Amino acid sequence: MLSGPGKTLVHKLKSSLSALIRGKQTPNYDWPQPIFSRPEEYLPCDVWDSQNPAERYASAGDLCAHLGDQLPVPLVKLIARDVLQGLKYLHEIRGSTHGDINPDCILLSPRDMKSIITQFTGDSLSHHSTSSSTTAFHPHYFDYDTLVSPGYGSPVVFRLCYPTVDRPRHDPFCDSYGMRPPEAIVGAPRSTSSDLWTLGCVLYELLTGDSLFDPFFQTVELGLAPEESHLIQIIEMVGELPLDLLESGKYAKKWFNEDGTLRLETTYYPVTLEEVLKMRLEECDVPETADFLSSLLKLRPQDRTKAMDLLNHPWLKH
Repeated sequence: MLSGPGKTLVHKLKSSLSALIRGKQTPNYDWPQPIFSRPEEYLPCDVWDSQNPAERYASAGDLCAHLGDQLPVPLVKLIARDVLQGLKYLHEIRGSTHGDINPDCILLSPRDMKSIITQFTGDSLSHHSTSSSTTAFHPHYFDYDTLVSPGYGSPVVFRLCYPTVDRPRHDPFCDSYGMRPPEAIVGAPRSTSSDLWTLGCVLYELLTGDSLFDPFFQTVELGLAPEESHLIQIIEMVGELPLDLLESGKYAKKWFNEDGTLRLETTYYPVTLEEVLKMRLEECDVPETADFLSSLLKLRPQDRTKAMDLLNHPWLKH
């Protein structure tokens, strides 16, 4: 019997707990001075504006760069609500999929990013203001032809960028490798519900600062293919893949026996979504967050709650 990734996942979770305790220190929000030889340094918002007057939008990835990989729960709820509005429009009205949801496709105006950073960090723009930054800069708002979300009246709006505007694709699904839904791994037909699985992985990452699944976890140590590692992690977190899904997958026989068990002999170490979230979130936020994410992370594509229905989930209301 191989010692599967599940065992190391438990160890990983324990180490994450100690890291979480260390991370409870009060954050220091003193912005670094510009170091032009190191472009990864992030400047105060108004300075960034003055030096990048042609920037048309920022992204959720940019927010993570400013606020840290683990975004505040209220902010992730706002992102989730607005992305679901975009997916509702895509899935229900246009009848198409997005196929490549990731933090860089979730956009907001520079003005809104300044507002968010100021709210969550207490960074006062007046402390860093220059003669040119606030008077000469005029925000460039969205080109709505490149976006799929309809307008609605929130003070801060995240919009889901339609990926084919920027680059043509032969494959309608270009999900990040670790965010692929189970039907993609086994080669089963995909539909709009694939976007929902991917969104669940993205939201988990924004909430915790860590990937939900890592297909390359212990592949070298245990001699696993990335698909095997990914499938083991999915089974440990969500459960065994249903037979009807495997029967429709053209690659399923490569990884699974006829009874639905993995061909690879391994020992599973199940862990629930709630157990993982308790290590990263306040306990009061865990139950509804886990329930919301579980609605997205269903193994059967047809069991995933539709975007239009998720907009009424209690997690988005509190």
